[in-house]
Amino acid sequence: MNKKWIVTGMLVLVIAMLLAACDKKIMYVGSDFGSKVKASYRLFTGTDEKKVKLKSGDTLVVDYRSKVEKGELTIKLYDPDGQLVKELGTGESGSEEIEVDKDGKYKFEITGKGAKGSYEIKYSTE
Repeated sequence: MNKKWIVTGMLVLVIAMLLAACDKKIMYVGSDFGSKVKASYRLFTGTDEKKVKLKSGDTLVVDYRSKVEKGELTIKLYDPDGQLVKELGTGESGSEEIEVDKDGKYKFEITGKGAKGSYEIKYSTE
């Protein structure tokens, strides 16, 4: 009988550890269409990505806004080599013009850690 409780306890611990390592999205509603990505959520722990194909000499115009009621949210733009190009402010709205000096796929990376709120990113090229 004692052995049964030990096995059950170990099984519960293993399951809890596996679930803790997963992305969590509760009451998450998001869309990724064309040149716009947005989401609102009650709980967001994990990462969303949006890739944008750009050419050297392009100017990327980014309009963004986010609301952070709880937790942490980061919005970053990486170049094709994985180097950080720009970190956008969270809990605010704004506009950025970013000069592109490399051809390739750039990546917006939106990361939440126990976040509650929303974000929206619209972009265009000039």
